Amino acid sequence: MIEEFLKDCVSCGICREICPFLSEYGTPDLIISKNPETAFLCTNCKACDLVCPNSLSPSEALHETKYKQIKENNLSENIKTVLNSANGFAMRGHKFPFAYYQSSETVFWPGCALQGTRPDLVKKITKMLKIGLVLDCCFDPLFQNGDLDAVKSASERIKKRLNKYGIKHIILGCTNCKKIFSLYMPEIKTEHILEALPEIKSKPKHYIELKDAYLHHPCPSFRFAYIRELANKHIKGFVSIASQTSHPMCCGLGGATHALSEKLSDQYTEKIISDTKKSPIITYCMGCKNKYLKKGKDAYHILELITDSKPLKQPVSASRKWLNRLLLSIGQRLLKSRKFILAAIILIVIISTTYLRKSGYFSPELLLDFIRHYKILAPALFILIYTIGPSIFIPSLPLTLGAGFLWGPFWGVIFSIIGATLGASVPFLLARYIIGSTIKERFSYARWKWLKEKVEHHGWKAVAFTRIIPIFPYPVLNYLFGITPIPFLHYLWSTFVFMLPACIAYVAFGSSMSELILKGNIKGVIIGIIIATIAMMLPFAFKTFIKKVFPEKNE
Repeated sequence: MIEEFLKDCVSCGICREICPFLSEYGTPDLIISKNPETAFLCTNCKACDLVCPNSLSPSEALHETKYKQIKENNLSENIKTVLNSANGFAMRGHKFPFAYYQSSETVFWPGCALQGTRPDLVKKITKMLKIGLVLDCCFDPLFQNGDLDAVKSASERIKKRLNKYGIKHIILGCTNCKKIFSLYMPEIKTEHILEALPEIKSKPKHYIELKDAYLHHPCPSFRFAYIRELANKHIKGFVSIASQTSHPMCCGLGGATHALSEKLSDQYTEKIISDTKKSPIITYCMGCKNKYLKKGKDAYHILELITDSKPLKQPVSASRKWLNRLLLSIGQRLLKSRKFILAAIILIVIISTTYLRKSGYFSPELLLDFIRHYKILAPALFILIYTIGPSIFIPSLPLTLGAGFLWGPFWGVIFSIIGATLGASVPFLLARYIIGSTIKERFSYARWKWLKEKVEHHGWKAVAFTRIIPIFPYPVLNYLFGITPIPFLHYLWSTFVFMLPACIAYVAFGSSMSELILKGNIKGVIIGIIIATIAMMLPFAFKTFIKKVFPEKNE
């Protein structure tokens, strides 16, 4: 592609007349051959393609130049920083707590800018259309910067998520998202939000007299002529359009332009503002609108008009956008999942406990001293701490020994096994419903894949084996089982049953220490040690079972 372009380009300079970037840095062929890193200043608007007399695609050649430099790792530190920033932005929106998928056949995918700037519009549209919601990033920032392999990988992950939640039809609120889906996920049925929303039949409640408005079509809309036609159709009844963009013209946020050269980015913005004269701008890209508002221009998003919402008059900061996205995601989880409410409460308790522990206000020793003095409250608090402990990797052995020491072998086992079972359930549920993607990234792929395969083949027996002989630490296992397909009830009862031998052993040993220290009873110590030994020997009785279920672990 690049070689053919360089051979056919005649450096006529016509494209420089329409593009601030080319006007300042030269013709595309010279940029590619002499200073290829400058290509990262290209906004990918494709205006140059429309005016090329030889019907070439300078934008594609410049885009491929970016990709080539990334593949060859031929980048300056400045460019690497910009690319890392773009990747960080996309990955943050792609993960918990910002990413959110609702099980629904049809969903609204608003895109990063819309959900960050106007989360109220996102909720209003899903309610209007009576559909589900997905909050994720399509990785267009990386696409614009030429990191195509990262976009391809992200698209595969997105497709898996869509399939997991039974999503078959996506209504896109962002034209860039529409571009990415058409290029990387064409098999998925998508439509632009302007296709899905009904036409306005009456004057909006928040109607604003917009005379001689300027309709700015976002750059990617020039890949989809029908979207531009729909934009005109939706507002023709109550907005007077004086003029509109006839060719792609970036607002200044495309590519890495705004990160590498604020001056060049502003040239794009000022060029559009100059073309509009005193007319208010209507667009259907929230990023574009925000850029115009920052320059003091009267700007409106077409969805504000169509949905009869009060227009936003002030630009939204980056930090505020992330906060909006976070609150929107959390709000959806609270509305759609009672389990999330429970998990949120547990998380608050976990965070509070961690803080108190690090501050010196809490320790297992203090707990054991406290529970001696309370008959009913003490067991309840003991079980609560035991429930929280494994999630934040607090060792449970001192608690189990302490239960035997304080309550003896009978009640000690009861309190410990209840706490241990609940403590194993909390991280399981957190991993399954909230932080599954984080757990997959935190622990090795081979580890959880191996465990997943065993669960798929052996079901509860996989839990039984790992409870009898913990091949991974218990806290790690609890989280990993949450991202396997085992049903929660199967996990719960097998955890209870097969943790019981070790629980009995440690409680018995703790009880024997109590007999010795508090009563001087040597006989009680001997009995406790015998019980503990028998319980600890139980795994060997399962040797045949273990070899059958996990033969590779005995090699």
